[in-house]
This record gives sequence, structure tokens and C-alpha cells, in this order.
Amino acid sequence: MVASAAAKSNPNHDQKMVATVVESTGCNDASAPATTPSYLNLPLELWQHIYSFLPPSSLLEGALVCSTSALSLPLYCQSQIWASFGADDWVFEGIYQGLCRNAHLLRKVTCAAKSQIQVLATRECQSLTHLDSEQLRFLNAQILEEILENNAEGLLSLRLRLDRALFQVVAGKVERMTELKELYLQHWEGIHQEAIVALLEACPHIETLSLGYNSLYPFQLDNLRLDAPLPDAGTGAGTVSTQQPLSKTRSMFKVRTLILDGSAILHEGVVLNLVSRCPELESLSMQGCYGIRLTSEFITTLAKAAPSLRHVNFTNQSITDDFFTTLFTNFPCLKELRATNSSLTNADIQVLLQNSASSLEVLDIGFSTSIESRSVLAVLTQCPRLEYLDARGVDFNPRDMEAQDVWVCRHLVFLCLEILLPKRAHYAAGEPAQIRERIYQQLARLDKLKSLHLGAGSKDRGVNILEMSLLTGLSTLSTLNRLERLDIKGLNHAVRAPEVVWMLAHWPRLKSMGILLDSNVDMELIQAVHRIHKHIRIW
Repeated sequence: MVASAAAKSNPNHDQKMVATVVESTGCNDASAPATTPSYLNLPLELWQHIYSFLPPSSLLEGALVCSTSALSLPLYCQSQIWASFGADDWVFEGIYQGLCRNAHLLRKVTCAAKSQIQVLATRECQSLTHLDSEQLRFLNAQILEEILENNAEGLLSLRLRLDRALFQVVAGKVERMTELKELYLQHWEGIHQEAIVALLEACPHIETLSLGYNSLYPFQLDNLRLDAPLPDAGTGAGTVSTQQPLSKTRSMFKVRTLILDGSAILHEGVVLNLVSRCPELESLSMQGCYGIRLTSEFITTLAKAAPSLRHVNFTNQSITDDFFTTLFTNFPCLKELRATNSSLTNADIQVLLQNSASSLEVLDIGFSTSIESRSVLAVLTQCPRLEYLDARGVDFNPRDMEAQDVWVCRHLVFLCLEILLPKRAHYAAGEPAQIRERIYQQLARLDKLKSLHLGAGSKDRGVNILEMSLLTGLSTLSTLNRLERLDIKGLNHAVRAPEVVWMLAHWPRLKSMGILLDSNVDMELIQAVHRIHKHIRIW
């Protein structure tokens, strides 16, 4: 991961780490040079800023070739790189030796499918705060036990692909994980629901819990209900041992985010019984759960158990016809709704805006084909706090816009919009140009955009009016100077060299461009861009 990201996540910790590294290169170090070149004596904040412009691959390659007895500059670089190590970083040559040499610097580690995770089992690696091994194909239980033995007290996040042996290892160490905030127990095999309950009881400080991609169909989790009988003191098979006797009252969990994506669930009680012990629940994700059809009664009961719920994800989820209306009525002031490929209707969107227009921050209604253009326009003109809008596959007809309509969502960071001007025999003279200008004016207001995706209608049956060329008003969008990702391939209009040059000059943060190029100059233009801006990806 980039150095700046690690620095921003915990600046105080990074400064202490840097101070230690710099001190190690002082006069007591026989291998260190007597003096540091003056051109390296820059403030640490300035080095952080310099490194923020380098891609992660370049930073990692630099950390691999730098000796541990080098100057404070490369050592500082190493302290930043190894503090956050992503799954893609395992592919670099010499990475195993680099990890062994810098095991004491490792903090956040995400494993790839074939990662040599045994390097984390060394005694030098005792400062892990985040461990993600979900992608790992095979994880030896003994190696996991050694990792947890050295790092249990400091772990904040743990993500594992479980089997019975690995679960027993986690169960044996969980009492020491007093700081654990995130626990992802996914893709398990052979785990009993009693063991899940005991695990939660032994680690009550978890704020994010994921039981996704599991077979929950045999479970009811009745023993999680508040009115369930208390178990006898002691432990049974498959449970987590505790040194203290069990409490006479039901403890409440601090879970704020519950993720059940991709699970097989046959009973609504699995969700409701768990939620009943999580009164502070703010986010619920049930994306693509199969074997269950969510009803309005489920939402009504959920509202009583989790009144603070503000973020929901029901993408690709089977529901009844009145589900969304009941959801929006029982949970006013929603902040996030993700419902890609759902049966949302115009009436549902109207109820959503009536209850949550002033609070809505994230809305994903992609490929909800029952929604019409006017509903999309209503979202753009009524949701002032909106930061994320994905309406791909939902046709937006700009002729629905009136002259007085203003897009009030000035905080948008991500926007995906399909602009469709239907084909017809005749438009009034100058009408397409007026519509185009109106769209440009509203897009120009969104000066916080980082990702912009524009298409020409999901059914490819409209008039292509937004060509994103300098001749048609592209210069109006010079205000979008925070843009990092642009995807306008769906506009079916070839972007020429002058437009690309203009974009690079006025959008300095661009990292990715999805555009159609004139076939005669494709390679020449791409090569020219790469010579000047090596970090930009054109596709």
C-alpha cells in the first residue's frame, strides 16, 4: 500500500517508528555513514508528500533493494511500506526475504492465494494489528496458532477462511484478543452454532462481524435470543473455554456492522436472533443470500431490534413486493441503500425520498429496470448529502430536466449515469445543444467528483448527445479537478488527442481513463501519454 495511506491512518505511530529508525542510523551504528547528505535533510512531512506520488510497486521495489543499514531516507521508506502489506505485493521477487528482514515492522497484512504466510509465525513478527488470510488456499493450523500466540493482544482485525481445526485455534486464543474490532469468519466447514455463540460471548468488543458465504441453513441461533434460557456454568463440546463463570444475565454485543453476504439462510430467525443482541447495529448487508425471501414482517421486527440501522445492502436479494416501502417507512433517515438488480419501483423511490432525502449519502440502484428517468432526476435534485450514486443500466432522459432544475448533490464523489435522449423524427432547432449545455452545467457543479462513469443509455436506442469534446463544451468541466477515474466508453464517441491533452492538463489527479480513441492514432496517443504520465492507465 502507498506510504501516505499508512501515514494518514496513524500519524503518531508513524512518527515514533520513524524516530526509532532514524536513531538506529546514528553514530553508534558502525555500518552507517558519518554524515547524511544535506539534500536528504527534509522534514518527514515533505517525504510523506513525495512518496504519495509514487505507485505502491515502486515504493515496494525500493524497500526491497535498500539495505537495512542504509540512510534514514530508505529506512523511513521501509517503515511505511511494511506497515501495510497488500495481497498484490506478494508477487514481487525477493518478497519473502524482505518480509523476514522487516518482520518487526509488519502491521497490516493481506495474504494472496499462495502467500508464504509462515514468515508471519516468526518471533520478530509481534506487532500485527490486521491479518487477512481469506484468499489463502491452505493455512496450517500450527502456523496460525503461532501467529496468534505472538499477536493476539494487539489484533484489531482478523479475517479467516475456516475449517474445524482452524476454528479451534481461534477459539483457544480469542480470550486474549481484547482489542479485536473486526472478525470475519467466512467459508467455514464443520462449525456448530453453539461454538459461534460462545465465540461472540468471549469477545464482546467486536464492532464488525461477518458470517458471510457460509451454510447457515441448519442454524436458528435461538441461544442468542434475549429470552433464551441461560446455559449452565462450564463449557460443552465445540465451545470456547472461559476462566470466569458465565454471567446470569445476557450480555449485549457491540456489533455495529453485520455482514451475511452469500450465505444460505432458510430462517429469518438466524438474522433476527443475532440482531436482538446487537442494539447498536448500524449496518446490515445481506447481498445475495439464498434460500430466504425477505418480507415486510422481517423489516418490522428488525426495526424494533435495531432502531439505529442506517446502512443496508439488499443487492440481488429475494424480497416481497412491499419490502422496500416497509423498509423506508420503518427506517427514516437512511444513509445508505445498495439494491443493485432489485425490484425497486418509482413509488419506492418516492417513499425513500420522503423519509431520507436529507440524510441519504450512498445510493446504488444499478440495473433496477423498473425505475424511470424522473426518479433518477428526483434523487439528483433532492439529496444534498449524496456522495455516491450508481444508476448504471437505468436510463436518464435529460429532456425531463427543466431549466430551473438544479442538482443539489454537491458532495458527490462517485457518479454513474446513463444519459439517453430517445430517438424521434424531429427535435426543435438547437434543442439537443441546449440539453447538452444543461448537462454540462450540472456536471460542472460536482467539483468533488473522483469517479465519473457516463453512458449513452442501457438499451443503446438513443441519440448520442454528450460527446465530451471541446467543440461541444467539454471545457465547462474544468472544475472537476479532483477527478481520478473517468469512464466514458459507453458514450460511443471517439475521444481525440486534443481532448485527452485537455483532460490531463485540467484533471491532474487522473489515474484511469476508459475512452474510445480514433483508431488511426490509438497507439501513438497512448504511447505519448505513457511517456509523460506513467501512472495513468488508459483502457
